[in-house]
Amino acid sequence: MLRNMPKLSRYVPAVLILLVFAIGTGNPIGAGSAAAYDADESSPAAPIQAKAFNKEVELLYRHVEEGNIQAVLEQVRKVSGMFEASSFQGLTGVEGIHVLAESIIEMKEATAHASQDPEHWMLTAGKLRLAADSLTHTKDALWLQYFKVVREDLDRMKEFAGKQDKQGMSGAFESLQGHYELIRPSVIIQRKPDEVNMVESWLSYAGGLVSSGDTEGVQRIVPQGEELVNALFGKKRDEPALAPLGEVKEPWTWQVVIGAIILAALTFAGYRKYRGQLNSSKPLFPPKA
Repeated sequence: MLRNMPKLSRYVPAVLILLVFAIGTGNPIGAGSAAAYDADESSPAAPIQAKAFNKEVELLYRHVEEGNIQAVLEQVRKVSGMFEASSFQGLTGVEGIHVLAESIIEMKEATAHASQDPEHWMLTAGKLRLAADSLTHTKDALWLQYFKVVREDLDRMKEFAGKQDKQGMSGAFESLQGHYELIRPSVIIQRKPDEVNMVESWLSYAGGLVSSGDTEGVQRIVPQGEELVNALFGKKRDEPALAPLGEVKEPWTWQVVIGAIILAALTFAGYRKYRGQLNSSKPLFPPKA
């Protein structure tokens, strides 16, 4: 579920990282905001630094897949240091920098509790992996492949609402929230603030209708949600949910990364449930490297 109202204390470390970033690069905070969506205004070093940053985050993600907590801790420190020393001006705005800082901090927290909540650890790593990729890929970012699953969530919401199945409707909305939470940092990095606000306002309103069991209201607003999602992913209204393979660049790479995020999370969840049933009196131990 999305956290609708995070506590103020959650953002203090992110703000500190943001200040370090601004001081270390000599750029005032928000200097890149006006030019966030204009590639011509980007810093000459920004694409190179973003590419190096993405490479280190990808390595971090592989360590998480292996269950190597110690390697992840070391790699998180490296990624954090690279973030503080880099300038992504022109690649994203101040909102994107802020959400990257939050994602790194969340990764640190998730790693500290990896043995207690491995599923969250895996999903947090996937979120950071997608966010880092979005800095270096403007037209073929990995997060864009979630268009199909998000539209399927909306279709299921509408279908269950039409059948007056409140439980099914609620489950479909939770799935939608989960998928959006995974790609949210990437969305903020690549899209304008007003586009992000419109989608999140719709999610908040839809969540209220789902919670109250208003099936008619859900059916009424799903088409609006579909239009917002189409715009967010850069799709035309009548465009198919999944582009033909011939139009997708490096389809195998995308399938492997995204499939790994989802399957690894499910594997962790199943493993956790199995261990709990096997011996509920013993705490979970971190997976061996």
